[in-house]
Amino acid sequence: MANQLGSFVFLDLETTDLIGLKTPKITEISLIACSRKHLLDTKRGELPRVLHKQTFCLNPQRMIHPKASESTGLYNDLLENESKFDENTAQLIVHFLRRLQSPTCLVAHNGNRFDFIILKKELEALNAQLPDDTYCVDSLPLFQALEQAREQKEKDAQENADNELADLELSALTAMEELEGSPSTLSQMQKLNETTPQRSKITENYKRALRSYLDVTPSQDKPHRTPRQRTSPPRSKRQLFPDEETSKDGPSADTPPISNGQPTIKKRFRLCDIHERLLGEPPKISHYAECDVKALLKCAIAEGSEFVRYAEERGVMFRNFSGRP
Repeated sequence: MANQLGSFVFLDLETTDLIGLKTPKITEISLIACSRKHLLDTKRGELPRVLHKQTFCLNPQRMIHPKASESTGLYNDLLENESKFDENTAQLIVHFLRRLQSPTCLVAHNGNRFDFIILKKELEALNAQLPDDTYCVDSLPLFQALEQAREQKEKDAQENADNELADLELSALTAMEELEGSPSTLSQMQKLNETTPQRSKITENYKRALRSYLDVTPSQDKPHRTPRQRTSPPRSKRQLFPDEETSKDGPSADTPPISNGQPTIKKRFRLCDIHERLLGEPPKISHYAECDVKALLKCAIAEGSEFVRYAEERGVMFRNFSGRP
């Protein structure tokens, strides 16, 4: 998108089931919004003082899967007297978005494969539309991309530090060998060796240790030894924002980092895992829509300007969102 976002609207749905043969029905929807400025100005681990909230529990008019009820605490008997997702619900969401600083951007974890699909189908069934300046972005690939970029930056910094140290030691060894090769130095070394027999052994042991570390082999047919140049391994450039992964906040959200051509321990990108990595602890409550939204908002604040930059570069108009195949 070309415009700077005015507000972020963090969204989470609880539903009757996961997406399968038919689209699940919403049992709870929560939206918490804050302005772009307040998101960037808030300290890590805190929430903005100025927040706009909207949470509904809804009668899905369909049986809730037992596993969904177990995780969300929402059962059919608890919701039997609640309103369904109807025209009033849709208009309340529309009016909520219209009163925010625009353009607005919906943010949902794995929204491309879950939340955005379900919400859009509910709205289409009622012939309702969100405001035209409403964008959406999936936070799952967002956090994956930022994590990969951070790891690559740390790897490059470590590699540069190692190369600088190796270059310094190589320069020291080269200078020592050139110094030893000069006639005046050879004469002085000969005198020292005559008075201190162990001097030559100490020097040779030191040179051997340095050559072993630097992988340097002295030339046998030249008066001045020329060490092999130490070269750094080629660095692979990673795309800052790679293609989105597929999953619903579960094991398939893992991304296997690569180290020296070998896969290392996988990192999981469920919301609770991201929250723990960024903030040092998992969320206290999960699978309550409002609690999950607050956890997502805290993760966004922890990433700060990088989160905003990704959203502004990769956000798409909600009216154009068609879901993932």
